[in-house]
Amino acid sequence: MQEFLDKMVSSRKVAGCAAAVYRGGKCLFRGFAGVARADVPVGEHTAFRLASMTKPVTTVAALLCVQDGLFSLDDSAAKFLPAFGKMRLAVIGGGKLTAGELAGEFTLRQLLTHSAGIGAGEAGEMQYAAFCPRDGDTLATAVERYAGMLMDFRPGTAQFYSAVVGLDIVARIVELASGISYGKFVHDRIFAPLGMEETSYLLTGRAWETIASNYRAEGGELIEEEALRNFNDFPLGYTGGGAGLLSTLGDYVRFAEMLRRARKGEREILTQESAIEMSKPQLDESIGGIYPIFNWGLGVRALSLRNEDQPLTAGSFGWSGAFGTHFWVDPANDLTAVYMHNSSTYGGAGAPHTLAFERAVMREFLS
Repeated sequence: MQEFLDKMVSSRKVAGCAAAVYRGGKCLFRGFAGVARADVPVGEHTAFRLASMTKPVTTVAALLCVQDGLFSLDDSAAKFLPAFGKMRLAVIGGGKLTAGELAGEFTLRQLLTHSAGIGAGEAGEMQYAAFCPRDGDTLATAVERYAGMLMDFRPGTAQFYSAVVGLDIVARIVELASGISYGKFVHDRIFAPLGMEETSYLLTGRAWETIASNYRAEGGELIEEEALRNFNDFPLGYTGGGAGLLSTLGDYVRFAEMLRRARKGEREILTQESAIEMSKPQLDESIGGIYPIFNWGLGVRALSLRNEDQPLTAGSFGWSGAFGTHFWVDPANDLTAVYMHNSSTYGGAGAPHTLAFERAVMREFLS
């Protein structure tokens, strides 16, 4: 595993990276390579921008509300945000969008499985710049604006990844249902109980040199891109449900290990029922893009078949982030694995390094 990390750096793919593999709660490997920025080495306290690895945290927050009896996953979002009950389908023609028929209401489950139709697909991409979080926004003001978007498809009829909008709506509903700001909710109910002391939405309050820079790979060279925001153009401190958290390797291992233990029935945050619901395939394979080697759980991908293209054991679940982070939990092998780097050109779900990392780990368990 250390050779894998060292090669990621020596091949000039990334400036620095980190990984950990645990089995049955025991650390099998924990390693670091390269630099977080300039001459600062990657280490235990290096904070990485999680991007979409924020989504599993938001899922856990929603499941905590379900456990508290505050809502059901099959409640309509419009129950809390009535404007989302009046959304219309997008009609695309001549490179423009016009409003079509009423799309129908979508549920929290559909938001968590990217099957709601909002902020997704071609229509979502065409509208995002006009509706995305911007300076001065809170989660409340951004989500209020999302209700003016046109839908890409009718809820439940398709699936397409909603990078920001869908999970932001979930986070806002957590705020409304709990009466607690989202940042405080995840801190008090998830981070503090798990000892995740270096995970937050805040750039301030931590030593700048501990935050990994994004690097751009260009012509065999790595160019440091000093990022002053958590995710793209998000306002500073924006508590996004889809992206925005910063975390260290050790902290995210604590989160992933909690999911592994909950799946076994060792409750500390989630019940076993919640963990099973989160990790199981949710969508019917009649929906385009859904197969045994790829399905959506809640806020994670959920796998029910291993083959040459998908090396993880059936039942594994996890997700990735646009800047290069990646994790999964493998209940069959009692295994968790977490990988971290920040790159603007070498990251995201399906990036070559995620598959290489999976194969490097699973080679030890499936030989």
